[in-house]
Amino acid sequence: MDLALDHIVHFVHRAPAKAAEQFRAKGYHAVAGGRHAMWGTWNSLSYFGLTYVEFLAVEREDLARESENPLIRQLVADQKQGEGLGQIALRTRQMDEWANRLRQAGLIVTGPVAGSRMREDGSTIRWRMLFLDDPDSALQPPFLIEWGESDEERVKDLTSRGVIAPHANGAKSIQSVCYAVSDLEEAVRRWQLWFGWEGSEVVTDEQLGAKCRQLPVPGGSILLCQPVGSGLASKALQTRGERPFALKVCTENREAQDVVLGGMYTLLPC
Repeated sequence: MDLALDHIVHFVHRAPAKAAEQFRAKGYHAVAGGRHAMWGTWNSLSYFGLTYVEFLAVEREDLARESENPLIRQLVADQKQGEGLGQIALRTRQMDEWANRLRQAGLIVTGPVAGSRMREDGSTIRWRMLFLDDPDSALQPPFLIEWGESDEERVKDLTSRGVIAPHANGAKSIQSVCYAVSDLEEAVRRWQLWFGWEGSEVVTDEQLGAKCRQLPVPGGSILLCQPVGSGLASKALQTRGERPFALKVCTENREAQDVVLGGMYTLLPC
């Protein structure tokens, strides 16, 4: 069944526009998103094709704390940990089939949950989400999202609005989302159980200070990383637990620089 990397949720504890402004200062194209009125949150966005980074923040604490949406509950609970990458979403056009398959695999499934957001121009976009929990593992699965429009319709709409546009630093695509894990082989087994993906051979990533295995997925890969000594992966695991902590972004500009906004965005030549 179809799955693609849809977006990476970066939790921020300030106005999302401020995070987008800092992102633009490093040469990324980033725009205002809008408000999730029912959840008390708001966001800004940076697109790489249909895969994007979402800077998500609480706007109304009263609404966010009452939300039953697992992502919003995580955002609220993580406020004391500071800003950083929190979750990823996988895109599908077969939400109900995935819900059945994942239940049969032993996961606790919440949803599909209806979502919507009002844009700056007053228009509304809609989607459905499926949240997952593995009772046999401390690992946090990603959530699934199904948009109300087709990929082709969304590309046309987002491009016409200037939401999808070139990045000044030459960034072209998300190469991989890096996850800190305490046990690499167990993490690969769990992800294979969830989604059927085969992990690559083990590679050592000196920059992250980790041994890693890659899981292929359209829109970018998942790089599961177990720390080896001190380094970025070790620090991420100690401070924020087993979750995404860095992005590797493919760029044509070899002089482009990394950016840190509570999470590491590493620019690599295409």
